[in-house]
Amino acid sequence: MARILSLGGCGFIGSYITRKLLSEGHEVTCVDNFSKYGFVNHDFYTNRRFRLITKDVRNMYPHEFNGYDYVLCLAALIGGIRYFHSIPYQIARDNTEILTKAIDNTLASSPEAVFYYFSSSMVYERLQREVTEEDALNQPVPITNYGVQKLFGEFLTRGAGDEFGLNYVIVRPFNAVGSGELPKIDSKGEAEFGMAHVIPDFVYKAITKQSPFQVMGDGEQVRTFTHAKDIADAISLMISKGVRNDDFNVCGNNKIAMKDLAAKVWSKVNGSTKFPEIKHMEAPKDDVRFRVGRSEKAKKLLGWEPRYDMEYILDDTIQFISSNVGQAKGLGKRKRG
Repeated sequence: MARILSLGGCGFIGSYITRKLLSEGHEVTCVDNFSKYGFVNHDFYTNRRFRLITKDVRNMYPHEFNGYDYVLCLAALIGGIRYFHSIPYQIARDNTEILTKAIDNTLASSPEAVFYYFSSSMVYERLQREVTEEDALNQPVPITNYGVQKLFGEFLTRGAGDEFGLNYVIVRPFNAVGSGELPKIDSKGEAEFGMAHVIPDFVYKAITKQSPFQVMGDGEQVRTFTHAKDIADAISLMISKGVRNDDFNVCGNNKIAMKDLAAKVWSKVNGSTKFPEIKHMEAPKDDVRFRVGRSEKAKKLLGWEPRYDMEYILDDTIQFISSNVGQAKGLGKRKRG
């Protein structure tokens, strides 16, 4: 049994990891400020090995990091492509502040702990082929502030290892999806284009039968998606095998163009109802055309492979959003009320 401090551990990916680690007998303390959806009442709050601290990581003190075996740094500003283009300075500044605060406090109070930094597949946004871990340090500099900040975060983490002996693991999830993530809804009950991740966004548009159906750019962009359960499984294996001072891509076993994804989501939600005409919305000038990863390293060193395919990913997400459409609309009204 390990004592684990999970920063942002009640967020989308974090909640899956928290649930998995608790199921394996670990003690988990989550620190979360619930900045994205407001307070979320997760099913694991009653677990006797769980503790919740409602707080911004940047306001934490070193003593609050004392006595942990692992520190998971998931806390960050995150959203869809238009979201991080709308606040480029803020997202780079805040995410760097969160990370450096977490590293400094870990080194001050639990220097033997293993520090997990959750980076992003966006570090690879300039590459037009399937990527492996070696590409992270041998590639063109990312274009967006979000991608640059995530890559810089990797350098900060490695630098703390080189200079101060921080034990670390860098994790790059590729487009985490599954139940638990809601679309971004405005006060009129419409999806705010590009502010949420693409699958929740498409699911909500299909449920509300948006016509014409909004797709960013030409829809030829290709992505890999990974169910958050698979990401949680990978983290569990890294902890159980004592991994440290290494990095891993964590990728699903799929790749799909966005126009095909839109049609597939529509068909699952609306059956034989004809897919409407696509409205091609303006894409950012630095729109990423191809972001597909490979996880052979995780398979070789951890014995990890993704278990959940695209059919499961979509079915799970559709079921969740269909059951929580009212909550998503309520969030949109409250944030503008």
